[in-house]
Amino acid sequence: MTMFQNLHRSLGRGQTLKLQCEACDHRATLSAQEAAALCGADATPMDIRRRARCKACGVEGRVRVWI
Repeated sequence: MTMFQNLHRSLGRGQTLKLQCEACDHRATLSAQEAAALCGADATPMDIRRRARCKACGVEGRVRVWI
């Protein structure tokens, strides 16, 4: 059985999810609780990348995601 990485498995207490817009280089950081509340605990990196919208320039789906 293959287990895909998701927010619940990847982010531990005290860790943050980092996002960077590929269009304007705006960066944002979300705590594990904020990320789970916004995206859902089962969200995969591709789910987050596809749904994210930059608050600076408004571009959607062009985000780099890492922990």
